[in-house]
Amino acid sequence: MASQKSSYEDPSTAPEIFSAYAVQLQSGIEELRQEIERINSSERNYVALQDTLETYSHALTREAIVRIGPRALVKAQVVHTNEIYTAVGDGYIIQQSAYHASQMAGRRAECMN
Repeated sequence: MASQKSSYEDPSTAPEIFSAYAVQLQSGIEELRQEIERINSSERNYVALQDTLETYSHALTREAIVRIGPRALVKAQVVHTNEIYTAVGDGYIIQQSAYHASQMAGRRAECMN
């Protein structure tokens, strides 16, 4: 009785059989790499946002020079610099202090890690 090899056992046809799977795997790997890069970018953005918000959390007002005409400048104070509107998801936005917004950005950066 002669043994017959199936096409799965023949190594010469194996690359042909698995080539479609290899293409799918390569596209899946590329999609995952893009997703990893997007997550790393989001994490860097949250860290930068946290650093920016920490500078605002130290002062309630800011000194500024305001132009009130073509040749007139006046010293002024910008108030409410410590209030930040933050998106909390699902279309909701809340108002909170820069300190709390900074803490939220830190927590979101940790979740991305």
